[in-house]
Amino acid sequence: MAESKSSGEEPQETAASTEATNTSDTTDTEREWAQAAQAEFTKGNYVSALTHLNQLQATRPKDAKVLMNKAVIEYYKSDLKKTEIFRKQLVDICSQCGFKIDEVDSTDEVDRSVIHLNHCIVLYHLHQYRAALSLLEKMYTSLESLEESVGIGVCLVMAECHLGAHHPEKALTVIAHTETTFLPQPLPHTPSHKQPPPQEKENKSPEKSSVSGGTGSSSSSSSSSSSSSSCSTSNTTDEIRCSATQEQLRGKLQQLRVRAMLMMRALRVAKKELKTIVTHAVTAGNSLNVTLISLKSQLEYLRGNFRKAIKVLNQCAAIPPPSLTYGPSLGVMYYNNLGVIHLGLGKPTVACLYLQKALQETQVAEDPSSTQSGDTLSSRPLYQLSSNVQPELYYNLGVTLLHMNKPDKAFDFLLEVLQVYSMNPRLWLRLAECCIAVHKSGLGEDIASKKSIVQGTVGVGIHRKICLATCVSDHNKKHYDPQSESDAAFPEPTLEFARLCLRNALTLLPENVSTASLTDEQEASGVMPELYPAGPSSPLRGTEVVSLRVSALACSAYVSLCLSDYSTALRHAETLLVAHPKIPGVYKLLGHLYAGEALISLGKVSEAVAHLDPRLVGDLTLSPSAQEAGQSPPFNISNQGWYPGTTATAMQVMRYNLSVAYTVRGELEKANNLLKEVWTESNGNMPAQVIMLAMYIQLRMVNCGAVSDEHGIRFHQDISAMEKRYQGKWGTRMLANYCWTLARDDALAHHKHQAKGQSRYRLEFKTY
Repeated sequence: MAESKSSGEEPQETAASTEATNTSDTTDTEREWAQAAQAEFTKGNYVSALTHLNQLQATRPKDAKVLMNKAVIEYYKSDLKKTEIFRKQLVDICSQCGFKIDEVDSTDEVDRSVIHLNHCIVLYHLHQYRAALSLLEKMYTSLESLEESVGIGVCLVMAECHLGAHHPEKALTVIAHTETTFLPQPLPHTPSHKQPPPQEKENKSPEKSSVSGGTGSSSSSSSSSSSSSSCSTSNTTDEIRCSATQEQLRGKLQQLRVRAMLMMRALRVAKKELKTIVTHAVTAGNSLNVTLISLKSQLEYLRGNFRKAIKVLNQCAAIPPPSLTYGPSLGVMYYNNLGVIHLGLGKPTVACLYLQKALQETQVAEDPSSTQSGDTLSSRPLYQLSSNVQPELYYNLGVTLLHMNKPDKAFDFLLEVLQVYSMNPRLWLRLAECCIAVHKSGLGEDIASKKSIVQGTVGVGIHRKICLATCVSDHNKKHYDPQSESDAAFPEPTLEFARLCLRNALTLLPENVSTASLTDEQEASGVMPELYPAGPSSPLRGTEVVSLRVSALACSAYVSLCLSDYSTALRHAETLLVAHPKIPGVYKLLGHLYAGEALISLGKVSEAVAHLDPRLVGDLTLSPSAQEAGQSPPFNISNQGWYPGTTATAMQVMRYNLSVAYTVRGELEKANNLLKEVWTESNGNMPAQVIMLAMYIQLRMVNCGAVSDEHGIRFHQDISAMEKRYQGKWGTRMLANYCWTLARDDALAHHKHQAKGQSRYRLEFKTY
């Protein structure tokens, strides 16, 4: 180690000349030691390989190849646990050779490119895709100057990093260039018995194949020894070996292409490519491995064939599970995929059970001592660090709990994902939906505490008075205060934090996106749609970006109304109505309702009447008509009691809110006629807000008989029946709450002034 420090102080030119001297002057004994070390490393005899390398290092102490190979073998000897020590060793080797590990020069020699490649492989397994891509892109530009094995490794790792960073279109570009560069000719036929068994290839460690690829190219001190030995072999053996290597590379590139196509949801092209891979495997007499089975199951899931996806995925149960020391756990993949498929089937409870099993599987292979020590990079193997999919599982579990109407628990899981994927607009929207759902559950508790409009009676006989509630529920939990922005800094499921989440979601969503769908010919010819990353989920298309923006605007308008920020609510509602020419019908309804309520609260009743016209209600569709059918799974939407699921119900809601606007403006006859239409169409089955508004209008119209004597008894029965039926279910914001509170004092004074003592029973408003 001291020698490395002293040599690192030498200038760069001296280090380069030293390397050139070392690579040119090589004895036969050193070549034998290098070849023996490589052979022992391939067999897994790391102690014997280190013995040969120590002998080689004694004669060549400043050879970068020897130093790097020794670091790689020691790393494998520790079962890939001492990741931090291995990274420091690579940094020391680079310092000794006079260059930096995080800087790549186009004139770098082969030795340096191998060190950079090994460093990028470690970064990939640590999920540091951006840092790895910054180095790989520079090596990719000078691909012709690299050795073939190193160049193939650069391309494969670069494609994997692009897929890990959710950039499938960039991965496809790398895959196409790799095929053109390293697979220029059609492959000759290779006998199936010359290929390794498929299960061996599946269980082989991806870390070992990647790192040893870089090691094998530099494990010998001289490249001339390997070339001379290869020339001494027969041409037939070389052709078979070359054919097997090219066949393996082609299969790997085909799998990467299918993964990229599925991520882009180019299902037709992915189906054709996957069919080619499966046909080739069956023709060669090989059985499908776990990777092909999972890809085929994912394809059926994206096409909406959930039952078939489960049937295909269950084929993994017949395959023996790979060793825990190689790659991610098969159980994690299996249970996670089952959970996602069952969520698509509309069974969130079953999906939650499978996702919890997947989380348990992630803890099976972990070493308890590693979690207690806290030094993750030195106590856990690299394959465990690479297979850490807890953020993805937390995201799936959070969305599933949100479908199960458990927003408080879903909020906790999604908050953990936010620490990793803070640039995902969909994640911010889901957090806001959790906050809104928690707020609405609190409203349900308030409604349950007020089971009747009639709060009670006071007095007996002719002095008996009926006390009515001022409102059924209070949506405005907190009045808007511009100085209360600090409340949103605390991640709690509150409306203030929801406002912050929605603001971030709208900021991250791109504007002026293209919603044009690709034709079959364009998709088959390789035309790529414009995608926007949204990890850990698949990238967003233009239509999905529009849908998310529309949803975020609707939620923002609702949250602003609940916080009494009517100006902001009106701005979001108006933006919602012009967000897209083919906005879904349900969002048109919400946009007009929210705009009308905000205008009434701002005292602009005449403008609100224009938004509350029942003729504005169209088809209550949930997705834009421009969205392609089959591009996303048709998830089942849970039918909530407060949601106006039919056009007739939506018309009644609009007429009710319009009658409220007429009442506030003093046009009681119009309001009364609209309420009669609502009553007639619903056959008397309506929420309590309509009853309260009808009673108020009758009082204002000096029609006390409609709410007294026998009518009072009938209304009391209707109110009790309505409360039992609609208790906690009618969650749409009703404008009557505002109207009822605003005109309460005026109605009370008017009623006391009217014919005092003329009716048998009088109504009196009581504030609680």
